[in-house]
Amino acid sequence: MWCCPNCGSAATFSSADRPWPVAWRCKSCQLSISYREGIPCLAPDLADSTIGFDPKLFQKLNSFEDTNFWFVNRARLIVALLEKYFPSSRDFFEIGCGTGSVLQALRKCFTDLSLAGSEMQLNGLRFARQRLGTDVMLLQMDARRIPAIGQFDVIGAFDVLEHIADDQHVLSQIYTALRPGGGEIIAVPQHRWLWSPEDEAACHVRRYARDELEKKIEKAGLRILCTTSFNAILLPLMLASRLRLRLKARNGCHQEALTEIQVGGWINGLLSVALALEVFLTSAGVRWPIGGSRFVVAGKPAT
Repeated sequence: MWCCPNCGSAATFSSADRPWPVAWRCKSCQLSISYREGIPCLAPDLADSTIGFDPKLFQKLNSFEDTNFWFVNRARLIVALLEKYFPSSRDFFEIGCGTGSVLQALRKCFTDLSLAGSEMQLNGLRFARQRLGTDVMLLQMDARRIPAIGQFDVIGAFDVLEHIADDQHVLSQIYTALRPGGGEIIAVPQHRWLWSPEDEAACHVRRYARDELEKKIEKAGLRILCTTSFNAILLPLMLASRLRLRLKARNGCHQEALTEIQVGGWINGLLSVALALEVFLTSAGVRWPIGGSRFVVAGKPAT
């Protein structure tokens, strides 16, 4: 059930597949939904915000994430986890979908899955619309206020929670928006000792300590189904890169976000082979104790 973003009362639509039509108005508080560039804005005051992420980075992301070793293999792992833990899912909602690369990967692999994505900043949704067309529902939305109760089978948030101060509240919102028996797939950057100017440039609030995300997910009411590190094989290279960035920062050098993973040519190919091997082993049941990221799959009780 969708709810009014303002007062929380039930929101009904003539077409369940296309909520928030232009003519919709809340029967309780009379709120109407504004549209920008064909996208429903549920938190219009934040559409042009720079809170939590620099909107200029979406163009940079869009230019290389389709072939980048990190994004391509992260999407492969998301696909594998969805297929293993939620094979009967009817729909999937991605919070913080950015330019839509994960949704694009899911659409290629799950042709019958109904897909939707949200992003607080409209600039990211512009690229997502170009990438996905109109058959994927896109919403401008604040993850701290998901206007839905029991609406989705699976919700994903990939490298999103580290940008939000009150991540516990977002996890509680996800729990409420899930159907009983549904679940979530969450990815976050891991290990506080990897903190570097790259995190600061990317507007991270935190990197997660071991078991920190799991405890917060359980506190929100979900049951852990799978937890593993990711980017374990390349962790030594990542650590070396982070140490170099710290040294450069001490010498007054400014770090631009995403530069660390923006590589091309044979280097990108070699790193992609290494991460593809890790995805294969993870899909086969290997669980990595350390790594640059943490993936957690959790389920909402059926009753």
